[in-house]
Amino acid sequence: MKKKLLFFMAILALSAQGQEIVNKDVKFTEPTYGVCSKEMSVEVKDGKIVSFSAVRGCPGNLLAISKLLPGMEVSRVIELLDDNYCAGAPLEGYTSCMDNLVEMLKYHVYEQGEGHIKEIRNNQKAKKRIDVAYFGHVCSGCGICNGKFA
Repeated sequence: MKKKLLFFMAILALSAQGQEIVNKDVKFTEPTYGVCSKEMSVEVKDGKIVSFSAVRGCPGNLLAISKLLPGMEVSRVIELLDDNYCAGAPLEGYTSCMDNLVEMLKYHVYEQGEGHIKEIRNNQKAKKRIDVAYFGHVCSGCGICNGKFA
């Protein structure tokens, strides 16, 4: 019986090897950086997104995302949306709402990095791109903030 139990435990250990385990539930609201939305609220339970919402930003896209994310594994969200840059932003490879979300999830769920704003700024510094527009917001011309993009 002990041999069977040890064998079963070994199989479980091998199957879990290499997988990151989300070991806590989190709920947070944070300001965004370099994008049209102003803040994001996320709730994670048992390693899955329970809810997502954003204040301002591209209404159709963010509303669609808020319907798609609930029920998804955090690891899958990070895999799909990491380094997803906003094509409309004047600084190519800068960031996006979803890139902000990924950095927030990495920080709050996996305790990786120094926080999403610092991570995005570090990426800019590494690329020697420290240029930032009005209050950290890079205008894509979406019109929500009444800004003009020329």
